[in-house]
Amino acid sequence: QTGTTSLTVTSATLVSVTVLPRTPSILTGKSQQFTATGSFSDSTTQDLTTVVTWTSSNPAVATISNASGSEGLASTLAANVTFITATDPTTNIAGATTLTVSTAVLVSVSVTPPLPHVALGYTQQFTATGTFSDNTTADLTDIVTWSSTNASVASVSNTAGSEGLATSLAVGFTDVTATEPLSNIAG
Repeated sequence: QTGTTSLTVTSATLVSVTVLPRTPSILTGKSQQFTATGSFSDSTTQDLTTVVTWTSSNPAVATISNASGSEGLASTLAANVTFITATDPTTNIAGATTLTVSTAVLVSVSVTPPLPHVALGYTQQFTATGTFSDNTTADLTDIVTWSSTNASVASVSNTAGSEGLATSLAVGFTDVTATEPLSNIAG
């Protein structure tokens, strides 16, 4: 058996490139995935993350990958600010955003939502937010170690892509904890 589909090729031209996330702030030693989206003259958009050329204006602060499979992944090296730019190699149209790298230390971790109720057999996504000594916050959901005090009631995932996802297993009560592994600060 075979399947077919139609491919439409248009004469639309690239108008602009948008880099996301906008102005992220992360800690030294952490990484940040950026994406590039192209807007075209026919009002369509396309993911250009693997097509554009990525550059960092200050490689001493952060480098950004153009390697196959990790395009747009920034690795931070020192505290400061750098501009992350995505340039379409055919048209030289570019988009950019600012990456702020901080050396602030973690002060606390909060877990949301607070006190959720979940029906048996359903799941609940938790989020861990870190508050730092410079009063900034960051999403730590995929960095912390998740645990449940009563694993027979609910388990919480530490698997990549589903971090913080609790699965209900029995009627009862359990505390869900998010622990930052370097500082052991928990919420």
